[in-house]
Amino acid sequence: MTTDTKAEPALHAGALRARHVVFFVVAAAAPLGFSVGALPLAIGRGGIGTAGMFLVCGAMFAIFAVGYVAMARHVRRVGGLYLYVAEGLGRPLGLGVAFVAVLSYAAAATGAIGLFAVLARDMVHDLFRVSTPWLLWALIATVAMAVLGLLRVELNARVLGIVIIGELAVLFVVALAITARGGVEGLSGAAFAPEQVFGSHTGVMLAAAIAAFAGFESTVLFSEEVRDPARTIGRATFAAIAVLALFYAFISWSGIQAFGDNGAVTVGSNEPTAMLFIAAREFAGVWVAKAMQVLVVTSWLASILAFHNAATRYVLALGRDGVLPKAAAAVHPRLGSPWVASAGHSLLTLAVVLACAMTKSDPYEVLFLLGSAPAVIGLPLMNVLAAFAIFAYFLRNRHGLPAWQVLLCPLVAGLALLATNWLIIADTQQLTGRSDSSNVLLPLLVLAALAAGCARGAWLRWRRPAVYGAIGRTDPLL
Repeated sequence: MTTDTKAEPALHAGALRARHVVFFVVAAAAPLGFSVGALPLAIGRGGIGTAGMFLVCGAMFAIFAVGYVAMARHVRRVGGLYLYVAEGLGRPLGLGVAFVAVLSYAAAATGAIGLFAVLARDMVHDLFRVSTPWLLWALIATVAMAVLGLLRVELNARVLGIVIIGELAVLFVVALAITARGGVEGLSGAAFAPEQVFGSHTGVMLAAAIAAFAGFESTVLFSEEVRDPARTIGRATFAAIAVLALFYAFISWSGIQAFGDNGAVTVGSNEPTAMLFIAAREFAGVWVAKAMQVLVVTSWLASILAFHNAATRYVLALGRDGVLPKAAAAVHPRLGSPWVASAGHSLLTLAVVLACAMTKSDPYEVLFLLGSAPAVIGLPLMNVLAAFAIFAYFLRNRHGLPAWQVLLCPLVAGLALLATNWLIIADTQQLTGRSDSSNVLLPLLVLAALAAGCARGAWLRWRRPAVYGAIGRTDPLL
């Protein structure tokens, strides 16, 4: 007996190699964009220990990745942490994480458009003496995100790869120039001292470091689109963590040397978006600073695209599992992209940008800082629940793997990430620079997304048990 079944639309299988996945992860961190737009603020509001905090977070995420990569061999569908938590801690909580993921990645992409617009406006003014409104650049970024999000994933990877090479090159030129000249006061290792790393505003430094690593776990979101998933995902995950930890530790340390330990805090607090440009002009020359101004704009565009791709793949997974309408799982028949999810996020971003312009809100302080805050809180929360889910999953069946790999590492990482989350939330006011209700509402927004996902899971269990039973299924759709 045969039955006619309609295969689910598939993503573009075999399109990516490990280096392509690393490009997506590193692009989400926006090496140059982050170094210009967020790193100085972390130094100014958190302290010079920001440099050392990148190594601490790198070690923490490496421990997390041990169990994470092991889990990737057993859960190989698009959905990432959502499926991990569903398998380990139950489907309702898994859906809660999925809702937090969509909120976090979508907000990160939309919020980054605010900083992109400011930097693009300033670049055009400084280089060509032409004044343009930030809204123009925000709309350009939104259209670019919409168009590239609809195209083939390997094209996105190539675009990101070209951008990243330019970013890394100019940052290393500046950092090496500062180091070669001994900084402004002589080279100092104080930024790595424990009393600086774990100072009075550890939460701010943690938030910055977490933001820099944001998206490293998205390696598994491309498991259907890579060649040899069992090897590629593991290589990409550990490579991304190592690159980000070492790179940001070096760049932030060299930036501090350009102003001195005390001077870096002052400049980072008062002139955050100008700090690295000042260092580039002083130590590497005017032309390097000008090149940096151009590349920092493309850097943030790459970051927007990377976060957009992550958000759309979570939406795709939820549509496939029947949690969202099936239309959310639509894949373009020719391009192999999640076009409905991409178009939906692009339209939402357009609405947010226009609302920000109509209310005369500041694109940096409101659209970027407040808009990106859900990701700073939500992504660590996702990792906390995923670490405990991995522990719970392998506690039931280790699949022949050693206990240190699938039990000890996830448990240690989960506890460390839980403490990290608490410190970030406790320092929210220092992070946002605001004293209003937004410092309470932002964490509540993330918790509301978690609760909404759990409620959706409970409703499905009650009203649509067949759909509920299929959530988090581990058969790869290849």
